[in-house]
Amino acid sequence: MTEKTPWEVLSRIDVADKIEKKNGLSYLSWAWAWGKLKEHYPHAWFRKHEGASGYPYFMDVQGYAFVRVTVGLDRNGDHEVTESLPVLDHRNKPIQGPNAFEVNNALQRCLAKAIAYHGLGHYIYAGEDMPQDAQEEAVESVKPAPLPTPTPAPTTRSGDGHIEPAAIGVTALDGSILSTPLGTVAEVFTQFIPTCTSEDMLNGFYAKNRTVVAYLKDNDPELHKKVVGQFAARKAELKATKA
Repeated sequence: MTEKTPWEVLSRIDVADKIEKKNGLSYLSWAWAWGKLKEHYPHAWFRKHEGASGYPYFMDVQGYAFVRVTVGLDRNGDHEVTESLPVLDHRNKPIQGPNAFEVNNALQRCLAKAIAYHGLGHYIYAGEDMPQDAQEEAVESVKPAPLPTPTPAPTTRSGDGHIEPAAIGVTALDGSILSTPLGTVAEVFTQFIPTCTSEDMLNGFYAKNRTVVAYLKDNDPELHKKVVGQFAARKAELKATKA
């Protein structure tokens, strides 16, 4: 069996619950990204480059500042990426004469983006809302089932006294919450996904239910695979209609 490349490993990780939003732009939490990278590649390292001044930023001919970060996965230099980013203010506008706080923020964003070039969270910078496996995975055909009647989510108590949810709230396209038994979550998604008539609509529906998808990934991997596959299949259909 051929060993997976770093891209194949990292691009398939769902980072949805680690995305930060600012002024309409999506960012990946740099601390989480670095921690996750080190989990998979313990010898990973990064370098914040210094300009001629000895400070960790550079200036262009107009006086605007930018930073540069290199991320490597090993000490051999086989997997190494360098990324540059402008230093931005709170409105996401380039800065002349930045302060230390602004430079530090730019360095952390640059670190996260350099990590993304290795695959981790790349899809959010590509304008996607789903990881690569969600867009490429083969999907089983699931027969649509009637929508369950919304009810308060009950709970069950396990043998050790831990409270477990017997239902999970799925956000419908109109924003209403459907209290859905865990075993029928895939069927609920099946009802709504085909009604998404554009990629933006599909991505929006996925975004509304990120916590549900993340919960399934941690608690029912097979059901998670089925739900993500449904999104992938519809996304492929919508892309094909535009071709």
